[in-house]
Amino acid sequence: MSRLEELMQQQAALEEEIKQVAKAEKAEALKEVRRLCKLHGFTHNQLKAYLAAGRKPRAPK
Repeated sequence: MSRLEELMQQQAALEEEIKQVAKAEKAEALKEVRRLCKLHGFTHNQLKAYLAAGRKPRAPK
């Protein structure tokens, strides 16, 4: 196996690891947000002004 092929495999492995770590960190951050909301009694209506801009509202049923 050439050096280039080895490096490409390492790059692919690192990219996969980055995805997994980012996913885990996102899950932990969400747990922390939920914990703090519960602790302080925040509701969705109180927080909706701070949610990510650009989210589309649900279509009416």
